[in-house]
Amino acid sequence: MNKLLPIIAAALALVAAPAAPAAQTWNYKDGDVLLLFRNVNNPNNDVEYDVGSVGQFLGHTNGYATTVSNWNPAIVQGVYGTDLTGVSVALLAVTSPTSTAPTAWVSGLEPNTKAYGDSVSDWNFNYYGTINAIGVRPETYSVPRADTNAYSINPSGKYKITSYEYVASGGTYNGVSQLGGAVPFIVEQTIPGALDFWAVQPVGASVPNHLVGTFNIAADGTLTFTAGPNAPGITGITRTGNVSAVNIGTTVGVNYQLLGSPKLGAGWSAVGSPLVGDGNAHALYDTNAAAAGFYGVTAQ
Repeated sequence: MNKLLPIIAAALALVAAPAAPAAQTWNYKDGDVLLLFRNVNNPNNDVEYDVGSVGQFLGHTNGYATTVSNWNPAIVQGVYGTDLTGVSVALLAVTSPTSTAPTAWVSGLEPNTKAYGDSVSDWNFNYYGTINAIGVRPETYSVPRADTNAYSINPSGKYKITSYEYVASGGTYNGVSQLGGAVPFIVEQTIPGALDFWAVQPVGASVPNHLVGTFNIAADGTLTFTAGPNAPGITGITRTGNVSAVNIGTTVGVNYQLLGSPKLGAGWSAVGSPLVGDGNAHALYDTNAAAAGFYGVTAQ
């Protein structure tokens, strides 16, 4: 009699991280990552950092992990206190619209498919127009800096027009967490927490959506990045006759493959067809379940 055995999930190995780049002076350029803080429950200054090129987070093998250290948490702690619990954080970056591969990188909870449905003109307005403005306005209006790569800006004070909250909401202070409606998903996470980091391109791009990795931030401001998709969210297994169904939660654009093995240590083989995630729950099927006693799922 066949028995339901534990599911073995694939593990992602961490590799040693290189030394972080030195903090740069604020000279925002398209492609720089903006690290943004605000406090909804206890309004105070917005704190904005330019932590350098988005390239530092791209092109890594799955599981690569690093601590983002080219910013000074003391600036945001000076505004909100040493415990940042409850403060909202977001990470945003965008290329120029004239780039050969125009791309916005947006943190948040998993976007729905509308996140990838913008025309070129809408992408230019919603993504480039908003993110670029958050980056350039403080310098354009000569806002006093809190540090070489940081601003602390009162969103209702003298320089309010340059603040994250003002720019993201179009001056209404409404819907900041969705960039004033520019994006159809929440771009912020309250601390402590985790944010997926998405590459979003306009319609017609060769890779219209891609999960770059995940940022985690602790209550003391420690910020880490892990490249690649999240581990498969295996929710259960059912069997009918000779067919097993391994149920998983999926992430948009991630490729999933069911693996099978007759026993531990015997090696893994691909089972059934791969699946491209769409953010919904799905099942991966083994139509010859008698041959496998263990299952695993890879995500890439």
